[in-house]
Amino acid sequence: MDFLSDRDIQLLNQCIQQIYAIHDFDTFRVEALSIVHRLVPNDFCSFYSTNIQSGQISNILFHNFNSYTPEMERIVYQYFDEHPIVKNMPQTLSGVHKISDFISQQELHALEGLYQQYLRTMGIEDQIVFFVPPANSRDLQFTGIPPTLDGFALHRPQRNFTERDRQILNLLIPHLFQASANVRHYQQLQQQSDLRQQYLDHLGLVIVDVDGRVRSIAPQAITWLETYFQKSSYSSKLPDNLWSWIKNRVNYLTDRLNSCEACLPLRIQQVDRELTIRLVIEPIAEEYLLLLEERTISSLHSLELLGLSQRETEVLFWVMRGKDNKSIASKMNITNSTVRSHLERIYSKWGVQSRTEAISLALDKLGFSYFLPPE
Repeated sequence: MDFLSDRDIQLLNQCIQQIYAIHDFDTFRVEALSIVHRLVPNDFCSFYSTNIQSGQISNILFHNFNSYTPEMERIVYQYFDEHPIVKNMPQTLSGVHKISDFISQQELHALEGLYQQYLRTMGIEDQIVFFVPPANSRDLQFTGIPPTLDGFALHRPQRNFTERDRQILNLLIPHLFQASANVRHYQQLQQQSDLRQQYLDHLGLVIVDVDGRVRSIAPQAITWLETYFQKSSYSSKLPDNLWSWIKNRVNYLTDRLNSCEACLPLRIQQVDRELTIRLVIEPIAEEYLLLLEERTISSLHSLELLGLSQRETEVLFWVMRGKDNKSIASKMNITNSTVRSHLERIYSKWGVQSRTEAISLALDKLGFSYFLPPE
């Protein structure tokens, strides 16, 4: 650290702490430019992503410069291979390099594109460039040059970048690399977390403790509970009958650890909709997870799976909605006696004696634990 003063070291440490506190990539680029400018003052600096094969520069961002035009971008693209730092790759992929490291001022002025049409128009005589290594080493081609590179360029109107400037930027590079990787990883985790949360919200996640107190509940779950259990609010306490079902399932699991029946969800139907409630027990955390999911169904189609004739199925469909024989006869355009005949055949097929037993058996066969509400 021959070129750095105690103040330089203190400033570098402050900037490193600042860059590691960033969790958003767009913010990272802006803050990184500000930090680079703070450590090495310059007329303006830029952040850019470069496609090494095509010379296409994208995601360009400037600090202290607002006059980058499409024409400038065209020139940079057209004369990309003319840049001495590009011409000396892969040597220049690591570390900090100045244009003046490779060519004299006279040679720079002779460059028709890079200097005469680009740098000269902005009054620039020298440039420091450094790249942030790719996060994944597998991106390297057989030449040792990655297909794309994120880099920083600092500009001055004189050739007066010092070895102090080079050294402090060289010390910053590994921290920029790690901070950039951290930001990208954080954003990936955040995106995954958001997707999981959207999925859980769609399911309607509810977390309750072993005493039935709600620890966490998704807004969608509240809506479904209020719809299917007909009460104003379940943000802090579950419906009594739902909590009774949970306790019953927990006891069932305790007695029959290998029973598949213990894992059956609770299903509740409302006309053409069905709410499914699945129970997950977390013994270590001493809590229960409920996953609620609603779907549109055809109740009549479900009953057709029970081995009844079409007319018997229709009769049972209306019975399960609380209709009496007279109402069923009117809806199906048949007589009361025909309704009774269909019911008697259902009783005979299933070995039951009453409407209540028939409904209970139908619900059990379909996996429902509650009666279908009246229409």
